[in-house]
Amino acid sequence: MAHRSFKSKYPKKTVLSTNKTFTGTEQFVTFWGVRGTIPTPEQNRLKYGGNTPCIEILNISTQKHNSLIFDAGTGIIKCCENALLRGDRVFHLFFSHMHYDHIIGLTKFLPFFRKDCKIHIYGQAKFSKTLKEIIQHFFIAPFFPVEFYQLPALNNIYFHELNGLNQIEIDGIHVDIQALNHPQEALAFRVWSLDKKTSVVYATDHEHGSNLDIELEKFIKETDIFIYDSTFSESNYKNHIGWGHSTAKEGATLAKNANVKNYIIFHHDPSSTDTFLEEKILFEAKKIFEQSYLATEYQSINVSELHTLLTTK
Repeated sequence: MAHRSFKSKYPKKTVLSTNKTFTGTEQFVTFWGVRGTIPTPEQNRLKYGGNTPCIEILNISTQKHNSLIFDAGTGIIKCCENALLRGDRVFHLFFSHMHYDHIIGLTKFLPFFRKDCKIHIYGQAKFSKTLKEIIQHFFIAPFFPVEFYQLPALNNIYFHELNGLNQIEIDGIHVDIQALNHPQEALAFRVWSLDKKTSVVYATDHEHGSNLDIELEKFIKETDIFIYDSTFSESNYKNHIGWGHSTAKEGATLAKNANVKNYIIFHHDPSSTDTFLEEKILFEAKKIFEQSYLATEYQSINVSELHTLLTTK
């Protein structure tokens, strides 16, 4: 099945894929929301995107396609619209954690409001609450007019708790799991292609400086795409120590040490303008690791094709 991708009104200066004949198994990653903390509709923050976190990893073979969605920030609105247009009726939604910027789009997740959709939700049980109880809490008066038990898809929503797991498999897609250093903890995910030749790591909401950095470096080793929480520059991080976020410099250092193929700067701070992202954040990363790029809303990368370009002499 062909992959539908969107282009933003701004030209993308980073192109990581070219046209190539379909070879039987391919992996794509699409960025639907790349901003952290809160959506930013300001004009000088739209080149790279103002929606909060949501990425989609799509695996395609000659027999089927399989989509995994990570986080439900405001980016999930366009993500699920596109998936429904593509014909998807089974959804796999992973949560790195449950802070507002990562769940704020959940009430506009259209499959919840359709009886013909099946939704699998993956995340952690926390604070003596099951994963189901945590999700239900977002659909409750007076915060939202439709309560959870009223959702049309109610009988087709399935919960999968990831506590204590370091891997999970979904329809042949292998997903590795790694804990991150963040208030109330977050999870990173490494998603492998069907043929296990390529992988994408989604590691947002992590603060460097703990023993988990060592584990994360092992976790991302030689991945094709490393998506990392790079909220701050080196200078403004000093005012936000303990907030649970990292810098582009630290992300680039991890990428270099782990020999990853490409490092994607993610979870842009709401105060970061397009110019600041380019001239400060990206500049600091590229000084350490040249294959550093700014995550850009609505950009799709063909990971399998990129892998071939980098490994074929």
